[in-house]
Amino acid sequence: MKTNLILFSSLLLTLTSLQGAKPAFTYIEVDDAREKWGDFAGPTWLRYFGADALDVNQDGYHDILSGRYVYLSPGGDLQGPWERVDLRNNTDGILFLNVDGDALPDGIAISLPSVYWIEAVDSTGQRWFFREIAQVEATGHINSQGFRVADLVPGGRPEILLGAGDGLHVIEIPDEPESGLWPSTLLIPGSSDEGFDTGDIDGDGDLDLVASSYTKQGDHQVLNQLYWWENPGSLSAKGRVTEIFKSKHDIDRIEVADFNGDGRLDIAYAEERYPGKEPDAELVWLAAPEDPVTGKWTPALLITQYSMNNLGAGDIDGDGDIDLVTNEHKGSVYTLQLFENDGTGTFRIHKIDTGKEMHLGARLVDLDGDGDLDIYGPAWDHYAFLHVWRNDG
Repeated sequence: MKTNLILFSSLLLTLTSLQGAKPAFTYIEVDDAREKWGDFAGPTWLRYFGADALDVNQDGYHDILSGRYVYLSPGGDLQGPWERVDLRNNTDGILFLNVDGDALPDGIAISLPSVYWIEAVDSTGQRWFFREIAQVEATGHINSQGFRVADLVPGGRPEILLGAGDGLHVIEIPDEPESGLWPSTLLIPGSSDEGFDTGDIDGDGDLDLVASSYTKQGDHQVLNQLYWWENPGSLSAKGRVTEIFKSKHDIDRIEVADFNGDGRLDIAYAEERYPGKEPDAELVWLAAPEDPVTGKWTPALLITQYSMNNLGAGDIDGDGDIDLVTNEHKGSVYTLQLFENDGTGTFRIHKIDTGKEMHLGARLVDLDGDGDLDIYGPAWDHYAFLHVWRNDG
């Protein structure tokens, strides 16, 4: 790469008319020269998984953490150069969160089995300090593809949720985070290290978990058992696991939201196909029953296409309900799609863009501070790229 000031390219992409408006997205190429994990350590094929956004330097615009890099926003319309800061450590930066309550930004990075707290040395976000905080079992891809920050135990600091080789772990932030390793609990043994989400499924006021696990199909293990874990109110207690649904193929990404406006939290999932030559991966949402333990969850198929290792849920068009965004990770077209929700769980599909492969992306956040949700995400097969689509609708 010629400079750490990443040049951009942009392309205006207009969606089908929605309710008389003409929403549009502008594509911004944040980086086209990212290195991969395997450039620095084995296995040589391994890429980075992480992606999160936070206003690191407090200029009013969200910056992006992705793998071993922090990208500082140019501000404005986001079309200026994004400054790439190398963390100078072959770890996968996955999450932003406030660890110690001070004004300096914090994050979480992994090089499993090691988990690190990273903290900016000053408010510019140019240099970061690493401190090991936990050890969890490595996955088949070394690092995790499932990570969230959530307040499972209300009243304290949020917890770090991390999929590992032996299941889903919860890492707690202690009162004195600088002192030694942090408490870590294997919350759900055997849970996948792919995507999961949190939400108050049973309506009792605390956050539950929705994730997936493997079942045996012939000679193969398939990641197709969707379930929800009931929060018992303590990390030391065993929560009830309720099986919801079996998918056709491996469940990769999961989002929890009320899609049909009935006040109950529903679930959407996107399937992965490997090696991904078949255009038969499904995007499905399931309507929650009145009783999420004994009732039947009702599935609705939204689309069948190439492997979708990307899924985001949020109010993209500003009409008050939750839409979905996904991007094909395999195939040759790599279509990025908006599934516009009419508020009842009926979705209309709009093509946002094509030609940009993405992995663990379709992340939604207001990057430019204009009040609507933009889209961003890193690539995997075309790992050198980091993509942003600015929402101009």
